[in-house]
Amino acid sequence: MDFGNVINLINQYKRHIATAYFEQVKNTEYMKTYHKFDPEKVIAREEATYTHLVEWLKSGSDNDAAEKFFANVGSERYKEGFPLSELNYALYISKKAFWSFMIEHSEIIEGLDKKILIEFFGILSNYFALGGFHMVRGYINTLFDQLDINDRLTREEIHNILVRGALDDEDLDMSEFAWRHV
Repeated sequence: MDFGNVINLINQYKRHIATAYFEQVKNTEYMKTYHKFDPEKVIAREEATYTHLVEWLKSGSDNDAAEKFFANVGSERYKEGFPLSELNYALYISKKAFWSFMIEHSEIIEGLDKKILIEFFGILSNYFALGGFHMVRGYINTLFDQLDINDRLTREEIHNILVRGALDDEDLDMSEFAWRHV
């Protein structure tokens, strides 16, 4: 698939997209750690996301490249003390800013066949979906590297809670629930 027009627009407007992202970040209560950072640093980090998106598209949407980039972002944000929820919300805002940009420049999809449009948006959506997955993995892997395990939970138990999920059906004691229809 030819992403030449998108690549050119992202390169031309990545500062604009990153600034729109920052405007949303600074106005949400969910981003308290981001609020402590210099605005220029927040904008530059978001620009890096779009610089990487361009490189990812040029590489043929190589998942290994996305994994490396986003795992590093997750690891760095853990080291900086960002809560995982803020990291996740930052990606949500990043996607919103990007899709708003795409709406502003809808001319790049004019005349495209429906099947190509679906593939086009699927590939772009995959970038952010992979980003979320690998940021969380990078964050959790760094967390595990730095954990000081106490005698209350084993590393395996923490891993199961964070990675596998604390509410898997086989882990639930159904007798503890008062069931009611909602």
